[in-house]
Amino acid sequence: MPRITAPTVAEHRSRRRDELIQAATEELLESGVDAVTLARVGKRIGLARSSVYEYFNSATDLLAEIALGSFAEWTGEIERALAGSATASERLDGYIFTSLRLVAEGKHDVADALGGTRLPDYHRREVIELHVALMSPLRDAVDQMGVENPSLMVELIQGLVEAGSRRIARGDDYVRVARATISLVHSGLTPATPADPSVPSDASSLTGTH
Repeated sequence: MPRITAPTVAEHRSRRRDELIQAATEELLESGVDAVTLARVGKRIGLARSSVYEYFNSATDLLAEIALGSFAEWTGEIERALAGSATASERLDGYIFTSLRLVAEGKHDVADALGGTRLPDYHRREVIELHVALMSPLRDAVDQMGVENPSLMVELIQGLVEAGSRRIARGDDYVRVARATISLVHSGLTPATPADPSVPSDASSLTGTH
């Protein structure tokens, strides 16, 4: 019978599960997705592959747990950073700045390492839900600022954040990148205005083409 290293069996299993996820994350970052097997992960913490099956059915399930944990951690960091923001503009700036700070701190390395890993449908749905939650502070801030075409602006802003992330990964200072990104975003935010019935909605009428 395995030696219990916690006050209760449930706590022991929870700790062991966390150890396996941590070991899998280290394997992922060191050697890539293909290196994450139940045998290799178990070996890192002195556990036989047969014992690892008591916690995870497959390496794919283990990778899914890494992805879910990474999203949850990132979302928590964003929420804590924006907790004291009083205005939508401050929340927007905070979202951009914190996202790029986390990249500089290496928090995006797991997502990069997972790359295009295909997960089972039931795990993919969970990841999508967490991604929606992660983006909600940005969507809410843009909506509250009353800009033109908020859904488009959210995608464009996220695109700028991703471009800034790549610059940081290449060695740029995250503060400088964040300030430039925030400045560029604000220069492109156009307040929504009521539709003017005198302006034709058909683009062809504006160009004289039909």
